[in-house]
Amino acid sequence: MVTLLQDDQHSFGVGETRRVCVSGSNRQMGEQLGEACRPSIAEALALVHGEMEKIGPITHFRARAQAYVSAIEKVAPYLVEEIRGLARGAAVPFEDALLLQLRFEAVGFDGRGGDGCSSFAIKRADGHVFTGQNVDTVEEHCRLGTVVEMRPDYGPDMLFYAYYPGMIGYLGINSEGLSVFGNALLSDGWRVGFPRYLSCRLALEQKTAAKAEETIRGLERASTINLLFTDPSGDIRNLEQTVDEVETLTAEDGRLFHTNHYVCERFRGDERLLDILPDSTVRRAQGAARLEEIDVGEGDLFEQVKSVLKDHQNHPSSICRHRAETSRYDADQWMTVASLVADPAAGRVDVAFGPPCETDYQTFYLP
Repeated sequence: MVTLLQDDQHSFGVGETRRVCVSGSNRQMGEQLGEACRPSIAEALALVHGEMEKIGPITHFRARAQAYVSAIEKVAPYLVEEIRGLARGAAVPFEDALLLQLRFEAVGFDGRGGDGCSSFAIKRADGHVFTGQNVDTVEEHCRLGTVVEMRPDYGPDMLFYAYYPGMIGYLGINSEGLSVFGNALLSDGWRVGFPRYLSCRLALEQKTAAKAEETIRGLERASTINLLFTDPSGDIRNLEQTVDEVETLTAEDGRLFHTNHYVCERFRGDERLLDILPDSTVRRAQGAARLEEIDVGEGDLFEQVKSVLKDHQNHPSSICRHRAETSRYDADQWMTVASLVADPAAGRVDVAFGPPCETDYQTFYLP
């Protein structure tokens, strides 16, 4: 069964509900997602192809995408089946449906089409965890952001945000109360391997933060990412990753804020993203300070953490990010295309499709 809850299947407008619900086998869920979002998947492909063509011909990327299939099949062959279903439902070539999952590996930061992001987790005095992030990238992705609900035949139900329809996993929660959020990191050594968007999907299929960490540690990663996991036990785990290694950071006093540079001493020599996103250190310091100000024993933490995500210290390259009128570095032309705040134990994610200082949050529940 597929349910498309929006006024229009593409070119979303302000105030529209952007939620797609799919269920069944992996092949069925892929087909349903592709069919329901066919027009907007065509828009997403035009956008992604445009980013790739700044680097090379799209035929090159379609051919290279095939090299990732065996890496995905080695770990999760059912996800390849889901992508094949997506291609069929959207009436696009399999290679294009695959490229929607490989945008980050294909474009990376060479095409200046990467992403930034600021993520957080905070634990209330009773152990209840709130988490989420701002999603920062090129402005064009703002109009296509989508919330996908998946109810697979096996495993937990999932509710996640995607940059565009056609992604089969990214940032969100599952019916076990697990959350998966994260942000870009950059070190050398990118290669053909298991792609980052699908690593988020694998994590979302787990029951606990510990199991999600175990899953990620077992991957032969294609690229680098920081992933932040929480679960209903109050466990908060932040995984900084190079392609070969993982370092786990834990919350201090029930609070954690992460941006786009390696924090652990072990990986600081691998750091490559600060040249592109020099504002990362300012955002992390400001976010950590704002979280520290929150009284975890009182008040509405949902609204308090939204206030943190609206912070404009170091504007426009702030936690709530805006395009700079005069560019000093490539990434100061990125903006916050979505802001996510989750209460995973309650099955709730609030999403602002755009900078949260000027865009209302919509509330989504995982039934």
